[in-house]
Amino acid sequence: MEIQKAEQFAAERAVLEKLAKQNGGLLEVDHVLVEAQNPQSILHKHFQWDNDKAAEAYRKHQARQLIQRCVVTIEKAPDVTIRAFVSLSTDQYNKGGYRMTASVLSDDNLKGQLLHDMQLAIVKWKKQVSLLDNETEAVLTRLDEIVTRNVNERRSKAQGMAA
Repeated sequence: MEIQKAEQFAAERAVLEKLAKQNGGLLEVDHVLVEAQNPQSILHKHFQWDNDKAAEAYRKHQARQLIQRCVVTIEKAPDVTIRAFVSLSTDQYNKGGYRMTASVLSDDNLKGQLLHDMQLAIVKWKKQVSLLDNETEAVLTRLDEIVTRNVNERRSKAQGMAA
């Protein structure tokens, strides 16, 4: 099964690479959509072609963007704004949703989940930035160490309370 997925991904990537090459190395969303409109295209299945369903999905996307643009100011640091709502991975695995950042930060379990999610994001960023430069990678490595230390401290504290 995994081999079939890998072959599928490789075939899709080949189509996307072909489109990019046909357009001077730049792959645009419109190029992908034109290709995917053809029912025979390997990309076709990745899109919702029922306009009513697609419109609903797009409105949900717009709602997510609205939620993500909403920011709050931290009282202790009035020059700093952060997102007013966060999406935790545990919620994403269920039906999705966003939580008020202030509520997450005031709840030890939710704050721990946020730290864990940050840790996973840093790992992902490190993989991407390793392609660029060592200085940025070093900064991310230091950030990863700090977040990991916080996660481990929280786990130790939780285990101590459970014992």
